Amino acid sequence: MELKRGDLVRWIVDHDIYESDGDSLKGISPNYKYGIIMEVSQIDPNAVIVFSYENGGKWEIFNFIHDDFEILSEGT
Repeated sequence: MELKRGDLVRWIVDHDIYESDGDSLKGISPNYKYGIIMEVSQIDPNAVIVFSYENGGKWEIFNFIHDDFEILSEGT
């Protein structure tokens, strides 16, 4: 999948509810942040800079291979 400037993405920041099977803890009911890809690296096409409007605007850096985010809508 090719990442492009203008793509709408989301990523999990935490969960409202966690459940345990006795040995491990698993998050359910995730809370997401949303942002728009503003720049794709020319060196690594999996690395992007994302702008999130939450809390007055915040810049995030992600790598599609290592970070868990998903594309919701492709930009133009």
